[in-house]
Amino acid sequence: MTAYRPHIEEILATQAANGGKRYAVKGMTLAEIMTLTGLPEDEAARRMQEAEAQDWTDYLCKVTLSENSGARYEAQQAEKAKSKNLTSQAVQLDFWEDGKRAAPNAVFRSALFPALNNQTRVFVKKKQLFAVEGVKVTFTGEQFDQSDLDVYLELLNLARPFPLGTPLKFTAHQVLKSLGRKTVGTGDYDWLHTVITRLTACSIDIRDHEKRYFGSLLDGGTRDEKTHVYEITLNQKFAALFGFGMWATIDHAQRQAIGRNQTAKSLHAYYASHAAPAAHKIDTLANVAGVQGKNKKNTVVKAHEVLKSDKVGFLEDYEVMGDAIKAKIKHTKGQMRHIAKKASRVATKESKKDKPDDLG
Repeated sequence: MTAYRPHIEEILATQAANGGKRYAVKGMTLAEIMTLTGLPEDEAARRMQEAEAQDWTDYLCKVTLSENSGARYEAQQAEKAKSKNLTSQAVQLDFWEDGKRAAPNAVFRSALFPALNNQTRVFVKKKQLFAVEGVKVTFTGEQFDQSDLDVYLELLNLARPFPLGTPLKFTAHQVLKSLGRKTVGTGDYDWLHTVITRLTACSIDIRDHEKRYFGSLLDGGTRDEKTHVYEITLNQKFAALFGFGMWATIDHAQRQAIGRNQTAKSLHAYYASHAAPAAHKIDTLANVAGVQGKNKKNTVVKAHEVLKSDKVGFLEDYEVMGDAIKAKIKHTKGQMRHIAKKASRVATKESKKDKPDDLG
């Protein structure tokens, strides 16, 4: 480390006596500047050239070539690296095509958004909700229902073009129109705001096998009371549940055609997360949909009839088998190709497993 020359040391001592802050002056070498500031060589050289170009102006040197400027520089660089890393890790939900809506399987395969129908919403604290094997959901807040899921799916869809965590702007009219709700009068506007605040005020803890998310579904936002323009933020960390094979799409037009039959909507979302669903116990389907009461079997069967109707066209058929029900989804050509490829991969894997060892 280069020692300061005597006259430079005197200048620094005078600076310290007068203002308590030492800074570089004309005549210092690069090594001396590095020693004083703690800056790395390339940055110290850049700032030294800048100082020389402005004839070593006191103010400039106090700001850029003073004691501790190296520490400030390192802190700034670390913050920039952190910001760059977060940006590179940002997830954009541009996974699905227009006309579809999507959410993590853990949302569709649990009673997070139950079919409350005419039941009164209640506030719960750390309640473990029904979910299929491999999924665990704990919920605190005012109960959701399928109408809340309508809104949440719409907000996720609006967020598709942007990285999660980006403030999302939309109008209440835009969302209500997409959901087939009334855009005249104040009733549905008030309803929408209530749903958005409910999605914000909750606390959920969702685990899908090895992935886990805890927090609210929305991070809050603002609304212009005159124009009804919202600006909200979806938590960037929610992307953990959108990993490969962990999410599913549903047909928006089909969901709209279902109308306000919440049980049918819940089962539509649940089945959409399966390529070719096996037979399910009716109790399991009732629990996923949040259906309660003595008539839950009848309610679940009627929901299947709605999903099979020409108006909805989601199910090709279904069969009630005692306490179970087998649903057959009416797949698109693209879905059929996907199922065929998956079956082929499974068959190939099984054939390799059964192939006898080469004794040659």
